[in-house]
Amino acid sequence: MKPWMSSFAVTAAFAAFTAGTASAQEVLRAQTALPTQHTLSQSFIEHFVNPLNGAEGEVEVALLGGPEVNPQDRAVQALERGLLDLLWIPAAFMTGTIPEAQSMMLQNVGIDALRENGGFDRYAEIFSEKANAHFLAWSETSGGYYLYLTEEPALDENGIVDLSGLSIRSTGAYRPIIEALNGTPVAIPSGDVPQGLDRGVIDGFGWPTVGLESIGLQDAVSYRVEPSFYHLANVVLINKEKWDGLSDEARAQLSEAALAYEQASIEEMNRMRAADVAAADASGVEALLMEGEAGQRYLSIAFEAMWDNVRGNIGEEMTEELRGFIYDPN
Repeated sequence: MKPWMSSFAVTAAFAAFTAGTASAQEVLRAQTALPTQHTLSQSFIEHFVNPLNGAEGEVEVALLGGPEVNPQDRAVQALERGLLDLLWIPAAFMTGTIPEAQSMMLQNVGIDALRENGGFDRYAEIFSEKANAHFLAWSETSGGYYLYLTEEPALDENGIVDLSGLSIRSTGAYRPIIEALNGTPVAIPSGDVPQGLDRGVIDGFGWPTVGLESIGLQDAVSYRVEPSFYHLANVVLINKEKWDGLSDEARAQLSEAALAYEQASIEEMNRMRAADVAAADASGVEALLMEGEAGQRYLSIAFEAMWDNVRGNIGEEMTEELRGFIYDPN
């Protein structure tokens, strides 16, 4: 689609929405960085957008679409410039312009603690400074990541999975753990994963703890490495000028919706994880579970490898500051 056609389509969609919501004080132009039909986008729509729009309060959300509105790597800039009012985006997509966001997947204390200990507020300061945005929600925090393999891996002398000789499809979220476990990261698009498995180009991949069943990949692998590592970190941001211009009632409504969404998304991810694991088990996927000391060592390897990566991007001082808010090594 040509850029002018895309802009026309977005403008038309917004106009159509606002025509039917003339009584709302504020209509927020919103986008998801993932396609709207994606499992994680649907969590945002179901637990944030729909409740807000159904409340008939001070604010309504006009969801313009997904990355067809603004590409994933430009969505934050669109929000910053006021071309969008509201953005849902995985933190990992922002690391090019906000490198501190990479650390968010390393939180292991939970959203309640982050809200109470100042961690949420510290990231809010970062988003305000670097994205001209008010931080509304940190969501889907109970989700994590698994490694899935086509063949049984070796174990080292400590009972930790050893990926030596295995090629694993990777993104920035998985490269540190793959390399720390002696595997070979392979960068291929997610859509090429089934073909890569069939042709032996890759021997496995990293994937969130939700969404595997929806794309049918449970039939393409034989092993799921447990425990899960890291945590999903998706955020809802609102343009700062738009936020500042809202009424007290509108800001209160959005803040309450954000809190409710954070909690509902935790339950949603837990439910979906259970469904994904059940579907994989039914397809014959075997869990390779590292328990006790081996499990703790595995998680330590995973987290410390990514912390080293974060440290290289934002420096020792900032890394230790953020780590103090979001990570419990015990």
